[in-house]
Amino acid sequence: MIFDVFPKLNIFLKILGFKGSYHQIFSRFVLAKGEIKDIIEIKSADHFSLRGDFGCSKEDNLIYLSVVALENFLKTQGKQFSMLKTLSIEVQKGIPKGAGLGGGSADAGMCLREINKFFDLGLDGDALRLVGSKIGADVAFFTSGFTSANVSGVGEILEKFDESDYDFEIFTPDIFCDTAIVYNQYDKMLQEGILSLNSCFEGSNKCSDEFLSFYERSSLNDLFYPAIRAYPALGDIHKELGKEWFFSGSGSSFFRLKGRS
Repeated sequence: MIFDVFPKLNIFLKILGFKGSYHQIFSRFVLAKGEIKDIIEIKSADHFSLRGDFGCSKEDNLIYLSVVALENFLKTQGKQFSMLKTLSIEVQKGIPKGAGLGGGSADAGMCLREINKFFDLGLDGDALRLVGSKIGADVAFFTSGFTSANVSGVGEILEKFDESDYDFEIFTPDIFCDTAIVYNQYDKMLQEGILSLNSCFEGSNKCSDEFLSFYERSSLNDLFYPAIRAYPALGDIHKELGKEWFFSGSGSSFFRLKGRS
């Protein structure tokens, strides 16, 4: 089984509050189907293996954690599968890391979907999203199969949004943005009174191109200024880019609708 994995973009990302140590968000995720992608091959084997340029140990990899979570979930359903002994997974990475594109989450979420098919497990979308939400904030979106969704909570609450598919151009500078560091900067700027929590964000029924037509990038993404504070080189890039470019997630990628300048 070989399949493509595409990144997500945050059309907007607003932080509404906290749930314990987690930030509660409200965001529009869209799948960016284009040249940037990972390619994953899954096949049967006599022992588990996971290969790819991940930059982390197997035990910390979201794909590995998703397989573990899936096995544990199946056990609660009275089903026993030895996926950790019989799967070979190889990833050809094309989605840059530390770029706000959800590459690791995309790999994990899509692997859950495809493993469900591979073993004919018969899990529905709700079950897959439940498993995915235990792995990472963005994983549930990638298990859903949605191309656009309003995402809330800590990433586990999804509302499918019906809209046209868009062609995006993505620019990722040679800057690795650590999500935890950017959120930490957000917390500091919140404490300093530079930023404030959003009580609500109106207009979630607007199509994504409407947001990109009527808002500036700094007002759409609450992590934009924290990312610049954490990584000042992003500020220089921000000054050079036209207004049609927007900021995804915790960065460092910028994106725009193709054909706009």
